[in-house]
Amino acid sequence: MWENISSEKSESFIKRHFGAKDKDTSETSTKPAITISRAEGAGGLTVASNLADYLQTHTPSHEVWTVFSQHLVAKVLEEHHHHKSIGDFMKEGHKAMLIDAVEELLGLHPSTWTLVEQTNATILRLAQMGNVILVGRGANVVTSELQTVFHVHLVGSLEKRIERAQKVFGLNLKSAINYIKKKDKGRRRYLKDNFDKDIDDPLLYHLIINTDLVQYDEAARLIGDEVIRRFKLASPVKAKGSGSRSI
Repeated sequence: MWENISSEKSESFIKRHFGAKDKDTSETSTKPAITISRAEGAGGLTVASNLADYLQTHTPSHEVWTVFSQHLVAKVLEEHHHHKSIGDFMKEGHKAMLIDAVEELLGLHPSTWTLVEQTNATILRLAQMGNVILVGRGANVVTSELQTVFHVHLVGSLEKRIERAQKVFGLNLKSAINYIKKKDKGRRRYLKDNFDKDIDDPLLYHLIINTDLVQYDEAARLIGDEVIRRFKLASPVKAKGSGSRSI
């Protein structure tokens, strides 16, 4: 599962695009990027993984597409010279302001707002490089002004998502319900607190897919085909009779 979502994949992308310290990254790439927002249990990582494979296979360039989800945190820590332990404080879940303030006062981590701002900056840089699929972290809002980014939201019924959590994580019914609701609440609060946006607002996305009704591989194909069409990633078709003849 998710063979192409790994620290090695993300590190390889980072080395290619961020490796040279004097490399100019100010110009926006013409390569597209994709953001995936999801309800927990709606198949976000699976669809992202399938989508990366689909785009690499079905575009003439066969360029590698890289998925950033949990590995995005590692990139933020690296870019801003934080210790790896800071990653424990960078969850999407909501944390009370008092707890955050106390932790900051004790020197356990920079303020949550600082970490969010740094995360946003990294998301924006990755999207500008293109050929990335950014899962979560309000990436759709952060990149909303970039014309080369396609935004997707995956949804599903609570019942089906609970069933998936039981199957994937081996949870009993009560634990699965608590897990799904906690994750959903955390993501909803992350967008509300940091961007004043509603994760369920359909106007934030180009495409919303119900994975109760659309299988993961089909969802990846639907997204991939639209990205290929929208950003003209297919091979250009030569007009009949065209050539380099001179008259």
